Amino acid sequence: MRRRKFLKYCTGVLGAVYATVLAVPGLGFLLSTLKRGQLKEQKYQLAKLDDLEPGVPQRFSIIDQRVDAWTKYPSGPIGSVWLTKAQDGTITAFSSTCPHLGCVIDYVPGDEEFFCPCHAATFQPDGGTVSGPQLRGMDELKTSLKKVRGEQWVEVEYQKFEPGIAEKKALG
Repeated sequence: MRRRKFLKYCTGVLGAVYATVLAVPGLGFLLSTLKRGQLKEQKYQLAKLDDLEPGVPQRFSIIDQRVDAWTKYPSGPIGSVWLTKAQDGTITAFSSTCPHLGCVIDYVPGDEEFFCPCHAATFQPDGGTVSGPQLRGMDELKTSLKKVRGEQWVEVEYQKFEPGIAEKKALG
């Protein structure tokens, strides 16, 4: 092999190795960002069924690790839900986020209705609209019961919805 041809060959090999070293971490970064954006339904065990008082909504915080496209945060509250147990034992869960602008909804026991303090919006115990600027009722979440060590636990599929629009559209 001639010297000039040998140097050409070595330059090509070194260039390919250099490009691979740069490309692998970049592709890994891009693929992990795409993977984080995928919507996943996650269930949270919130309360024992026997601990819920029938007809009285109770608020529970959702604790999880929040991850956005670039940053991974430590575990903390990411939202909350209102759980209501009916007399027949069925469970209803509503997001505590107001569908108008995303403020936190409280429950007023004396009036037996949900209340958003940001714009004085009120909701019925079944999540329907009573008054206020919101375009839809409270966002209902899927619930299920899971038996853990002989006790029934309430699980909620927590997700956030886009505020300010009439239709219920999941974020994520």
